[in-house]
Amino acid sequence: MESQTEQPEEQKEARVLTETSLLNLGKAVKQGDMKLYMLLNIPTVEIVRQKVRNEELKMPEYGAAQKLLLYWKKMRKGAKENDIIRDLDNALRESGQEEIADIVSDRNRIDQEIVPELFVSA
Repeated sequence: MESQTEQPEEQKEARVLTETSLLNLGKAVKQGDMKLYMLLNIPTVEIVRQKVRNEELKMPEYGAAQKLLLYWKKMRKGAKENDIIRDLDNALRESGQEEIADIVSDRNRIDQEIVPELFVSA
């Protein structure tokens, strides 16, 4: 029987917190603005480290944002998903990115990942 290898449904990750969602979110947030990461309580030394590493590798600005969001997710391991999502929503709103916060909230409500097409301006 394979039923023992299946994980209980409580293991299911919120779709807005998947790696794909956070990578897409990293491309959409304000680039170069450290306020979001400070509001997410990412240590300043880690923010600076990621930004410097990104510049040294001549990567696009959003590369640092993506790495910082993934770092934040690891930092929050063990926390309740509702708390993690609420903290992300609050940090986005407090950093002046209300439209992105609305998208994250809407996608969470319908249990869907964050996709790049959500951020295309008409």
